[in-house]
Amino acid sequence: MPQVTFGFHPARRVEAKFDAPQISSDGGVLLLRQLDATLGLCARFAKLLPDTRHPVFVVHGREEQLRQRVLQIALGYEDQNDASGLRDDPLWKTACDRLPDDELGLSSQPTLSRFEHAVDARTVVALQRAFEDEYVASLPEKTDIVILDIDATDDPTHGQQPLAFFHAHYDARIYFPLLVFDGTGRLVSFRLRAGNAGNNKYATALLKRLIRKIKARFPRATVLVRGDSGFCNSRLLDALDALHADHGEVRYTLGLEKNSRLIEMVQPELYEAEVESYRTGEAARVFTGLLYAAKSWSRERAVVVKAEHLIDKSNPRFVVTNIDYSQPKEIYEVVYCGRGDAENRIKDFKRALSGDRLSDTTYTANAFRLFLHALAYRLLDDLRRHIAAVLPQMVRAQFDTIRLRLLKVAALVDQSVRRIVIRLPSCFGLVDVFVRVARRVGAATPTRTTNVPEAA
Repeated sequence: MPQVTFGFHPARRVEAKFDAPQISSDGGVLLLRQLDATLGLCARFAKLLPDTRHPVFVVHGREEQLRQRVLQIALGYEDQNDASGLRDDPLWKTACDRLPDDELGLSSQPTLSRFEHAVDARTVVALQRAFEDEYVASLPEKTDIVILDIDATDDPTHGQQPLAFFHAHYDARIYFPLLVFDGTGRLVSFRLRAGNAGNNKYATALLKRLIRKIKARFPRATVLVRGDSGFCNSRLLDALDALHADHGEVRYTLGLEKNSRLIEMVQPELYEAEVESYRTGEAARVFTGLLYAAKSWSRERAVVVKAEHLIDKSNPRFVVTNIDYSQPKEIYEVVYCGRGDAENRIKDFKRALSGDRLSDTTYTANAFRLFLHALAYRLLDDLRRHIAAVLPQMVRAQFDTIRLRLLKVAALVDQSVRRIVIRLPSCFGLVDVFVRVARRVGAATPTRTTNVPEAA
């Protein structure tokens, strides 16, 4: 094994040896594995995965492979190549239901590559639908409002992935995934799309399906759809109006791209904002509402207007809505602008979980990989909520912060005849949080071994 000598210490020579076979740097995988066991996510979705391999030669089952891939993505190992270095890690073997001294280890990179390419398009669709069903089933019994924030994001591609096209706005060859989050930041649904897809492609069908599922369980709940101007088209507006007429309380606030006609209609308000801005030397806003119908629309609809004047120019914004019980200012600033939080969730999905690392050689395999990243997001998001209940200041913590502070901790793994013992550092600064979160997600702590109080 390699050895490195450091010369910075004034009193002793410092040597680093890489010969500790039963030590892992991912002690926090225990929390994610217990949470997965409590939620039953990997076990449930694995049943949908095809397996045409001969049973006699199967070493790694689909549930093990799915769990290995999802947990490794959650811990920051998004690349399949990482699996080859982790397959013999005793803690990773434990997390995937193998014994630490199992000589076979976990799936290697080639095995996981074959796993991702073994899923067909029909299965990807089934996984997406099951993902949505799991979200709806997990909502509290007394849910009275569900907010659906729909957005698209770029996924730069490298190489010759099928259906990757140049997108002028992002100045790159991309896939163009569609993501839906709820108002609390939970990922509700996803859809991989070709790089030349319009912003609203598949959005109408996806939202119709989601709203019907939510309304089937919560007939009296309000469903609020929010999106930017890229999703504001006659097909989606008509669909949402029809759902509102059929089920009741289906509301929307969608950005509306400005044009000369709209700007002409709000000239008095823009002038008022300009006068106020000159008077105060600061930006000024005037809110109003109007009725408007684009040529492609089936009828007139209410539009909320923010007639804003900055220091040097006017900056009008328009939002089409069917909310008829609030003032324009509240609809714009409170209801519509709240969708900005979805941008932070996309950052979590892409930066912390590398949700844009879709580098498989087929479109279907990349669509399946998007599901793997979505499932890792679901696990980490649920874990963040448990952490926030114990440590409120982390309620807005990003995934990479949670990973760095709580999950990336050294662990010594011991296996005996009757048990597997994981020893974490006694100087671990968040040991109390770790234990309390572990209890919340289903772990049991013998009273005689800890004085940590019960979680609230």
